[in-house]
Parts: sequence; structure tokens; C-alpha cells
Amino acid sequence: MNNSESQQNLLSNEAGQGVSGGARSGSMPSLTAPADYILGPVEKHFLLSAERGDCATVRRLLEENKDHPELLNINCVDPLNRSALIAAIENENIDLIQLLLELGIQVKDALLHAIKEEYVEGVEILLEHEEKIHQPGQPYSWEAVDRSASNFTPDITPLTLAAHMNNYEILKILLDRGATLPTPHDVRCGCDDCVTSSETDSLRHSQSRINAYRALSSPSLIALSSRDPLLTAFELSWELRRLQTVESEFRQEYEVSMDTEFLNMNC
Repeated sequence: MNNSESQQNLLSNEAGQGVSGGARSGSMPSLTAPADYILGPVEKHFLLSAERGDCATVRRLLEENKDHPELLNINCVDPLNRSALIAAIENENIDLIQLLLELGIQVKDALLHAIKEEYVEGVEILLEHEEKIHQPGQPYSWEAVDRSASNFTPDITPLTLAAHMNNYEILKILLDRGATLPTPHDVRCGCDDCVTSSETDSLRHSQSRINAYRALSSPSLIALSSRDPLLTAFELSWELRRLQTVESEFRQEYEVSMDTEFLNMNC
């Protein structure tokens, strides 16, 4: 696995070729909808119908109110900050996902939700949709999302999350589309990006490195991307042991990554 200059390099393919992923662990739930927005009765009906998987009602409501965005915003969210698309992903309702995409719902970080749910078919459809709508030079949907309303922190990208889930099938889909996972900069790196990140939020900077190594420790990712998986696993283990000493305050986190790696490699 080669180093990369920046997170933007995770998705360097031309439009129509592929989508990628990148650098951190779990998610940070955002459990409240925007405080200045109150759902109307039509939007409540719309979200309830999406939750129930009622495609006919969802389509009817959108068609009846297509000229009345003040009554129904297709991108509205419930009090748990879930859109109709997220509800469809959680319920693995492929017909509703396709319907909502056809009718123009904003994708935002839906791909990350599908990966977290390990919903392979949903991941494939969302990747295909992303290829259609993405403009070269512009952020991908999960990168452009409003972070105050997102369930995922900025360094979470599809490949990282799939590696944390250790989902072989989803990892293969992403790697086949050109995804790469760069090795984190050295803990003492003095480059402008590392210095700025550390000064802005040193805890998040360190946590981002931990999450990157957790992703790199995925046995499925190692098996799919390394010419010598066993050697890669041992080299990664040595690096994690070194980091336990250098960043002693995160010793336990590095131990978990190392233990998980070898436990899964031995299974």
C-alpha cells in the first residue's frame, strides 16, 4: 500500500471510472435535526411511508407536491437526522432507493451509511449513481456534506469504513474502482498539513491516525491489496508497537488494532 499526498488522492479517477475511500474509523451520531426547521404533516407522512417501504405512497406524495416545495422537501429529515434515503438503506429497500435517486434526492453521506449497514447491493447502486452525478474536480457527495448534520467525521471515507467493517465484498468493489488507502504520515511529521491539523485539534489528529491504522489492519484489505499479506501484517504489527511507545496515551487503541488484526488473520 503506497503513500499518498492527500486525502483528495483517494479518488483520483476520471469521471465514470470509480469512487474511493480513505482514512478513519466509526461515526459520531448527529441525533438532532436542524433546530430552525419543523416538519410539516406532508413531510411526516412522506418519511413514515419511506420508513415503511411504501414506494407507491412516496412516489404519489412527491408527484402531488412537486410544485410545492414548501409542503414537501424530498431532502427533509426526521428528528434522528435520517432522510428517506437513509431509511431505505437501513431497511435494505432497493426499490425505494432507486426511486428516490431517480426523483433527485441528495445523496450526501448515504454511501457511508450503506457501508456501515454492510448492504452490498445498496453500495453498488450508490457508487453507480455517484459516477453519474460527480463532476471532475468537485468533492464527492460524502465529502461535501454539512458536517454539523453528518453522522461521520470528515476523515471517514468509503474504503476506511469498509476496512473497519472488514467486509471483503465491499472492499473488493471499492478497490476494483480505484480506491486507495494512504499510509498515515509519521507521528513526528512536520509537514504543513500535519502541523495545521495538530494545532487545530490535536486529539482529532491523533484519532485520525489511529483510525487509519485500524483500517490498514483489516485482514480483508491486506489480503486484497498486498502481494505478501503475511509480511504486510508483521510490518504493520511492528509499526503499531512503535506507535504504542511514541503515543503512549493511545496505547490501548493501538493494541486493539493489533490484536484484531492477528486474531482475524489466524481465523
